[in-house]
Amino acid sequence: MIKKISVLIAALFFCLQINAQDVSSSKPKKDMYFESASETILSWGNVEAENLDPKNVVRFSPFINLGGQFHIDFNQHAGFYTGLSLRNIGIITKLNDSVKVKQRVYTIGIPVGFKFGNMAGTFFAIGAEAEFAINYKQKVYVNDAKSKTNTWFSDRTNIFLPSVFAEVRFKEGEYLKFGYYLSDFLQSGNQHINVSNLDYIPTKSQMSYISFGYAFRHLKDKTSYTSPETTGTSL
Repeated sequence: MIKKISVLIAALFFCLQINAQDVSSSKPKKDMYFESASETILSWGNVEAENLDPKNVVRFSPFINLGGQFHIDFNQHAGFYTGLSLRNIGIITKLNDSVKVKQRVYTIGIPVGFKFGNMAGTFFAIGAEAEFAINYKQKVYVNDAKSKTNTWFSDRTNIFLPSVFAEVRFKEGEYLKFGYYLSDFLQSGNQHINVSNLDYIPTKSQMSYISFGYAFRHLKDKTSYTSPETTGTSL
């Protein structure tokens, strides 16, 4: 009798162990990986100035816009990413038919995004980014004449440029992103351009952008999310 009970207990423990393994394997596994990203940016500003009615022009910036991203996928439908970016962002303002001002900065940014959707397919992300301006360039065009300024850590723009963003990422890594800056781009007190009998003193310079990019995952294998019906297979 004791021998039969021992065998029964051993069989019971064996069954419990197999069941525990099946349950644990059915849970989504966290996946962590790195991606490199590049993008083309279309940016514009909502600029207002004293005694002028400036026109805002969309700025096309195909380079240099690069980033490295660290992703954590909590499960098949939600995740998180952060990283480091180098971005070329700015505005173009027409003061009249003959005078145009181009102003841009290179920034280093730290994004924080939360992802929802299919982590191995198409997903959406919303988040915020802290960007820091490191190089400022200004070009002033008067008809065919041009003057320019290039300064590191200039006081003509805000050094800290916080923004919020929304992004859609497709299965192969292509993405479309919209960003909106929460502070003025230009430092109004340090911006005064006197040219061609015009005094350009901006009082507001809100900036936005749309970018088209591609993110390359360094580990090619897609996340192996498992479920009770598809244990051991990848979606």
